[in-house]
Amino acid sequence: MTNIFAHSISPAFNKQNIREFFTTPFFMGEDLRGAITVRTDIKGTEKLNMISRPNFITKPKVAAGFNPHGAFTLTHPSITVHPMAMEFEQNARAFWGSILEQLLASGYKEDDIERMKEPDVWNQVMLPIIAQAGQQDLIRQMFFADPTKEILESGIPNGTVNDDFSGYTGFMTHYLNDLYNGLISSAQHIPITTATTGVKAEKILTYAANSDTEIKVTINGIEYSQPYATSAASTVAAWLVAHKITIEARSGINGVIVTNPSGAQIKVVSRYKGQSFTATAESDGNGTFTPSGIVAAVKPGSLASDEADNTLEAMIDAARPEMHEFPLVFMVTRSLWRNLVHTIKNKTGDLPLTMMLNGVNVPSYEGYPVLIRPDWDTWIAGYENGILPHRALFTTQKNMIFGTDGLLDNEDIETWYNPDLQVRRYRVQYKAQTAYLHPELLVLAGFGE
Repeated sequence: MTNIFAHSISPAFNKQNIREFFTTPFFMGEDLRGAITVRTDIKGTEKLNMISRPNFITKPKVAAGFNPHGAFTLTHPSITVHPMAMEFEQNARAFWGSILEQLLASGYKEDDIERMKEPDVWNQVMLPIIAQAGQQDLIRQMFFADPTKEILESGIPNGTVNDDFSGYTGFMTHYLNDLYNGLISSAQHIPITTATTGVKAEKILTYAANSDTEIKVTINGIEYSQPYATSAASTVAAWLVAHKITIEARSGINGVIVTNPSGAQIKVVSRYKGQSFTATAESDGNGTFTPSGIVAAVKPGSLASDEADNTLEAMIDAARPEMHEFPLVFMVTRSLWRNLVHTIKNKTGDLPLTMMLNGVNVPSYEGYPVLIRPDWDTWIAGYENGILPHRALFTTQKNMIFGTDGLLDNEDIETWYNPDLQVRRYRVQYKAQTAYLHPELLVLAGFGE
């Protein structure tokens, strides 16, 4: 029978204060203050106007009249926020048989953990823990998100996009891609020397055709096929034209580069030192693929002695003069920081000096605050296969933008009780994206080779 009226659920659907559970622990954490600029007012796509600084605009006054000189260059990079969500549910039955059972509601709502009596164990204990986990998640994505990132199996991409990282583009991904593609000048990147030199994995597959109509090359779990075209060399050349861009766009830092060194050869090389890959090929006839030139990947080791001191000093030297018109800050992996501590203690026996940054006491190097990011070490080791393990960033807060529209009412934590399933549900929705404004206000270390 059709219902003739709807009855509201009790307790009614309600929203909890975003500043208490979301904005405050997520966007205003101490580890972000003084490091990046958080924009909480971006909806959809917003242009970030960049104005170049005109030079040589003052000239001698040699004649009557007005004689303008110089010009501004206005460019319009944009930032597009992408929808993200954190969703979970809980049934109070999980608390039965424990001391918390005494706190549950009576009747059918005893399965609703939101109805716990005083003390409010869920809201006062569990939600802050979830909020803290959400903050860590957001910061991880803020730096390491990559829409092309794939799940790693034994350190090798398996062809499945990793939705723990694929929501938007993080700062690390911007820097790696733009440095690799030349959008960030190599003069603004300082290589890092390690005790063990890393080596890229390499493999050549040489094709010999024999009554074939198709070849199939499988790289990191995905097959790429190409119809036979008059000769082995022509077929390989056609395969490269059809698939090179797609293959090289996969998996970011853990990806590979494919080339055709000569004849009917397909050469596969890891994008960065230390990364392994799988590459096999076959034909549908009697043709063969012969592997050669195989080089095993070797991961870079620990830092060379005094390397952090040398690196940070070189980063300051590499900074363009206009950078010093802004308050600058270092962000470094813990591995770099520990190397620097050893250097300073060996020279003076003392720990590095500290300074105040937005009310927080942080270490310093040559008068610049240093933000140590042990989370970078964790995510590089666990989710980037330890590639480029030692990294540093030297920039100004105004140059790094994290955009979200998380202060809108419809971006609160939402919570409601579903009496059919007898679960309390929670959901956070927000939009996010990162961008940096000026490559000139940036120095990197350890982001390339």
